[in-house]
Amino acid sequence: MRPHNAGSVTPSPLPSFASTKIQAPRPRSARLQRPALDAALADALQRARVLLLQAPAGFGKTSALAAPLSAMPAGTALAWVSLDEDDDATRFVACLAAALEPFDLPWRTAPEALATLPLDARGSPTRAVTELVNALADAEAPHGVIVLDDLHRVQDAALLRGLDLLIERLPAQWTLVISTRVTPPLALARLRAAGELAAFEQERLAFTPEETAGLA
Repeated sequence: MRPHNAGSVTPSPLPSFASTKIQAPRPRSARLQRPALDAALADALQRARVLLLQAPAGFGKTSALAAPLSAMPAGTALAWVSLDEDDDATRFVACLAAALEPFDLPWRTAPEALATLPLDARGSPTRAVTELVNALADAEAPHGVIVLDDLHRVQDAALLRGLDLLIERLPAQWTLVISTRVTPPLALARLRAAGELAAFEQERLAFTPEETAGLA
């Protein structure tokens, strides 16, 4: 047995989380058909760098995503993370690495160890995000989608800084989807100006008169 070194630093334990945090919802069989919205979302999932769904509670953001996600082309990689108020940068990295694990990315650092990498001087998960981006860039999947649901719940500034870094360095074959009730505190203006942000806000998610009649 290797002797204990009194001067060594004990590695931080891996953060725990419920498995449901990384499970994508299934489309509802009784959902009102919204072909125009489904087609627009499906197009954005293929071409946008970032897809933003922003609307108050009750606008069916998660339900709207479920249908086009389930119809993505074969071979598409899909990682889903549902966010909570107590999520910090370390748990976020652990959840995202676990959500991506089924796609056998060419990790340079073991995915389960990403969350144990030290934060930088600002408290941001820069090293972990860099390792993640490298793995995403070399993924065999022709296209991949990462969904972050309920971003409005996040309070941790380090997590948000890490997310900004991920958006900045996201490889071209990946799309990041953000679902939130409020405007996210992220640097999205540049993406919007460059036409790389597809925004579905309250007006685009609301029922049309025909859909309202069909629901009634």
